[in-house]
Amino acid sequence: MLKFTAGSLFPTPTSLGSKVTINPMFLWDIPSVRSRIGLHFLADLGSSFGSLPISGIGATAVFYPLGLSSSREVNEDLSVLIKHRISPYLQLQVTPVKCAISTATQFNAINPNAAYFSAMVVETSAGLGLDYPMGDDLLAYLGLHYRFAAFTSQETTTGAIKYNGIELLIGVMTNFF
Repeated sequence: MLKFTAGSLFPTPTSLGSKVTINPMFLWDIPSVRSRIGLHFLADLGSSFGSLPISGIGATAVFYPLGLSSSREVNEDLSVLIKHRISPYLQLQVTPVKCAISTATQFNAINPNAAYFSAMVVETSAGLGLDYPMGDDLLAYLGLHYRFAAFTSQETTTGAIKYNGIELLIGVMTNFF
């Protein structure tokens, strides 16, 4: 769960309270260094501070200390072997995100008591997890990641914008070779 602070608007850590975080990735295998790299989209959805308070596109690097969880290898007789195995991973993501927070309940009138701010921050996420093969070209994964971001501003109302939190990722991955 992410908690954020923003100057005098939110001086104490406040829970973002998003219902779900989506994080689709498009990764390329680099078997020679037991890694995958690529792009991802990140979005926190359904918060009481807006329907899309945090969203962005960034870069992902995944390292598999024991080797990739899935691969295809060509034998000397030119036959192709599909290999799947349970494999732990370490992951790092860097994402420029738009952080847009609002306490307004309606947007058709000006509300002097509502707090609004929007900022571009760079989020970093680091974590570890496990890939589990479920069949040909289908893997499940489970991960635990720490997300954090900070932006310093001279603006007195929003001041320094910071957020951090731990999240549990559960997902499905497919492979195309």
